[in-house]
Amino acid sequence: MAKRTSEATSGGDKAKVRVFFAEVEGNNESVQEALKTMVSAMSRPVRVVTDTRGNGKESFLLESNDVEQAVEVLDEPFDVETSPENSTPSAARRTRGTGIKKDRNAGLQLVPDLNFRPQDKQPLKEMFQQKGPENDTEAALLFVYYLQHVMASDKISASHVMTAFKEVGKAIPADIRQTIRNIKKTRMWVNFSDLDDIKMTTQGDNYVEHEMGKG
Repeated sequence: MAKRTSEATSGGDKAKVRVFFAEVEGNNESVQEALKTMVSAMSRPVRVVTDTRGNGKESFLLESNDVEQAVEVLDEPFDVETSPENSTPSAARRTRGTGIKKDRNAGLQLVPDLNFRPQDKQPLKEMFQQKGPENDTEAALLFVYYLQHVMASDKISASHVMTAFKEVGKAIPADIRQTIRNIKKTRMWVNFSDLDDIKMTTQGDNYVEHEMGKG
């Protein structure tokens, strides 16, 4: 923490130097702005004054408003957390969308031997065309419904849902796990304690059976 007072010593060639270190936390933009302000305040020419308390010895002091400005910057809280990708001091500032993209579906694999065209039952592709889900959330919900109620799957995982996307020829969401979490969090159409055992809820069943595809 920076200190607001400057002390001059008297007697002979004695001198006193106070060095402080500051820690600034925030995102790239806020940290850069803080550093610019501190550098601007500290790099201004010093003012030579005579301290009467120091027996007429000359002291080198910053302008008081410069010290105040630097201290205010250090005291200001930064609530924005930086991601590990941007916290490395040597990392250059990247334009949004140009960084290395992480595969959010890493670890998921297509489930083999899933029969989406069971005998004497409606194929998944046909139900998909009939219901016409409007977005990835509705599509994922429909696939869980089909896997549970038409195919009678014992356990439904994110990999099962991804395989269903592949079956109907629809682009797989960039983060299929989060898509499924959103169904539970915002709609409560599915329920699970982990993403390896997803179940439909009554609200989800009702939406698929009575509202989806009605326009």
